[in-house]
Amino acid sequence: MMDWRQILLELMSQSDRVQTSIYFPKDIHEALVRWAQEEDRPISNLVVRIISKAVEERDKKQNPPQ
Repeated sequence: MMDWRQILLELMSQSDRVQTSIYFPKDIHEALVRWAQEEDRPISNLVVRIISKAVEERDKKQNPPQ
């Protein structure tokens, strides 16, 4: 059975992923680190989840169902 690190490496190796750098204010970074630790996940995984939800909500507002 794969642990979360192996699963993450597998997901990150998929060709539909891109890498980027983000610079956070120190207080935001510290809050994200604490949040990620509470959920026992890497900070990058947490940030992807947060941003994915934000993009989804924005899309729904800009393109409401008819």
